[in-house]
Amino acid sequence: MTRPSPTITSGDPQVGSTVQATTEPATTASTTSTASTIAPRADVVIGIAGDSTFTNGLETRDPFGQVTAELQAPDLMVINLETAVADPGVGRPPVDKAFLFLSPPESLDLLTAAGIDAVTLGNNHALDFGPAALEQTLDELDARGILRVGAGRTEAEAYEPLIVPVGDWTVGLVSLSRVPCDWSASGENTREQIGWACPPFADRIDAAVLAAVDQADVTIVMAHGGEEGVLCPSPFMVELTQHFADLGADAVVNGHPHVLQGLGRHGDTLVAYSTGNFAFPPAGGISGNSAIVTVEISESGVTMGLVPMRSEGGVLRPPTDTERAAILDQVNRYSNGVRVDDEGTALADPSFVGECGPLG
Repeated sequence: MTRPSPTITSGDPQVGSTVQATTEPATTASTTSTASTIAPRADVVIGIAGDSTFTNGLETRDPFGQVTAELQAPDLMVINLETAVADPGVGRPPVDKAFLFLSPPESLDLLTAAGIDAVTLGNNHALDFGPAALEQTLDELDARGILRVGAGRTEAEAYEPLIVPVGDWTVGLVSLSRVPCDWSASGENTREQIGWACPPFADRIDAAVLAAVDQADVTIVMAHGGEEGVLCPSPFMVELTQHFADLGADAVVNGHPHVLQGLGRHGDTLVAYSTGNFAFPPAGGISGNSAIVTVEISESGVTMGLVPMRSEGGVLRPPTDTERAAILDQVNRYSNGVRVDDEGTALADPSFVGECGPLG
């Protein structure tokens, strides 16, 4: 595949100078550029948003009605569907856990009406009601033409990347869950319906990412993991993100902490450490600060940005000017090597180290 040729530079600011660190749109990098008579491919935007489940009353409301324009703006819109979707009585919980999510099949109609194109299922709730409920989830998504990645009827299907044409580009999406992994120490995959990013399955993880890199112009990995309610990424998630970068991912967009974390870079790979809550009750307060993470693909590179939103009890709305500024400030405070400007564009700033300290 022909990969985009970016333009980023990352020189350090002058020592002893009062000049601010150079900031440019954060892009992936390439070492070659060739002239061509072929017309350049048009830019496309991938939108990725966080944890969504239609439970606890949200199944009777429309969480997307106030932000339909924002959801339909990207050329491909993806959310993390963190729930089993099945009829009552289908399946049963395979383990005893505090929170179990089961959403009615008709809730998926909210996704299609809002313009959501694809969902990630590599998370810790897609298998809440066992393989039978997950199988209905897959059937319901397929019946509506909603693309999916991160789960399947077999282990091979669960780890299979989603390769999708978006405009003139081919985009590879990989969805993996890093939580829970306490059951996986034996190395035997007894929950084969989910794409797991647990250490014993390193060969499967690598194969999934490398398959996407091999087939797509741009690869985006979405990993579900980290510590809930914490604004800095967990060290093991930073390490995992670095590994995805080493494998050739162009962007990594993680979730699970239920709060919006900062942005960063691992070499040329752009990172959003946590998308936070999206249509997820009972979001509110700092856990209601949300955003669509945008990955823009062009001939000059891959750029990341944010479209801030508020999630009140899982119902999304555009933020006020004050809320928007607070959301962008939150992301900036916990970013590393990247700053977000007032427009929500991520700008490379190699000298910047936020409150989480160096992150690779």
